[in-house]
Amino acid sequence: MVEEVYLPGGREEIEGAPPALSGSELKRRRLEDAVSVNRYLYQQTQQLVHMMLEAPDLAALLEILLVSMPRHFSFQVSELWLYDPEDVLTGLIIGGERYGHYLKLMPDVFPMQELYEMEPDVLLIDATDSRMFEILTTEHGIDNALLMPLLDGGRMIGSLHLGFTEGSLKFGSEEEALLAHLGAVISSLFKLAVSQQQISQLTLLDPLTQISNLRGFEKDIAREISRSRRAEQPFSVLIMEIDEYDDLYEHYGKRRGQFVVKKVAERISSDLRATDMLARLGRARFAVLIPGSGAELGADIAERMREDIEDFSMDDGRGAVLQVSLSVGLVSWEPRHFADTDPARLARDMEVAGTQALVEAQSAGGNRTSATTLED
Repeated sequence: MVEEVYLPGGREEIEGAPPALSGSELKRRRLEDAVSVNRYLYQQTQQLVHMMLEAPDLAALLEILLVSMPRHFSFQVSELWLYDPEDVLTGLIIGGERYGHYLKLMPDVFPMQELYEMEPDVLLIDATDSRMFEILTTEHGIDNALLMPLLDGGRMIGSLHLGFTEGSLKFGSEEEALLAHLGAVISSLFKLAVSQQQISQLTLLDPLTQISNLRGFEKDIAREISRSRRAEQPFSVLIMEIDEYDDLYEHYGKRRGQFVVKKVAERISSDLRATDMLARLGRARFAVLIPGSGAELGADIAERMREDIEDFSMDDGRGAVLQVSLSVGLVSWEPRHFADTDPARLARDMEVAGTQALVEAQSAGGNRTSATTLED
């Protein structure tokens, strides 16, 4: 049994611990202890950490790691491998397809572990290293790569790879320690973002259709406005509603009414690209975000969806075959025409304009598409 030793002044000391420093000695060490680290790397790391701390969700954090981070450090490219054995991240990451081969969700952790030694740590490798054939495989002109393991209690959850030209990074022991610290911060923020996304997803999904609800749509359109503005690409919004749904609901009842809504949502989903986003805004009203789509392409997609629902027969399993139609309102946004528009205002304006176009389609008899322009 270890005896407790009480020191004058009430301080408690544990047997075997190093002696407590005097105030003067502690002050001297604080003033004199210092390390020399690349000033540019240190400042950029600090700024990046602040950016990540302000990221509102998982999608924003991924955007920083895969788009902002290489630009921030003047590197060529960033690549992120994430361990996802049960497809949890696959369900949480919205629009991950836009990053192409720069974002890999991997069912097996072994390929990531093979990049590192027994104890994963930050590594700098050059073009002669065989690991360069495993990472950044589609990139050209990459002389070096920085490998940064993402760990959770010593367990590997991901690997971040930064490619750059020779001589663009000073890498000594202090820089290695700084980047290892950055990797730990990224790991912690990534775990936090995933946890928050899992909680948030419960409040952003429509329980009947398991697609985004109105709140989810508002987050999706805000994110798409930011992305489209950076990429200088247009996007379109479709506001669509099942024609005469109130009559259908009153005639067939709640169960079959909900059956129709669910089947229509499934059918619309089957027509979408991986980067498109579908949400349920109300009882029988839906919205579709179509990235990279101007007015002409948006109209083609809207008509294809409308015709598909018109031809869609739904067997309710009780001997009834139900058919419905859609009215669609279309509005498109071109960044070059609205460079200074406030994102929150733009999101509201697009929803209002799309809804007005929907009302015009319904007033004209339904089962048709009406397009409108967005005025600055």
